Amino acid sequence: MAFDPEVLGGGVGASDASSGGGIPLPPQNDQQVIEAVRDAFFLDPDLPADTIDVESCDYVVYLRGVVGSEEIKRRAESVAAQVQCVNRVINELRLAQPS
Repeated sequence: MAFDPEVLGGGVGASDASSGGGIPLPPQNDQQVIEAVRDAFFLDPDLPADTIDVESCDYVVYLRGVVGSEEIKRRAESVAAQVQCVNRVINELRLAQPS
């Protein structure tokens, strides 16, 4: 049986995630890196994505904000580092002070 790209909807990379299918394209600029890291945080049930500020400059990601534990701080850094095109992660997350 011959390979037919039409069976797979046009083949690998035929569309990006925003069009509803295909393999997402890697981030092309810092804004897309920020969005990709935020998406990765949102998909991780252990991360409080709404309390972590993400910035990127020349594909270096900066994490800022307050988190509840050292484990969450490390997890956020690990998840951000796995995003395509991220060259480095600067983890400036702070731990919440106990009440």
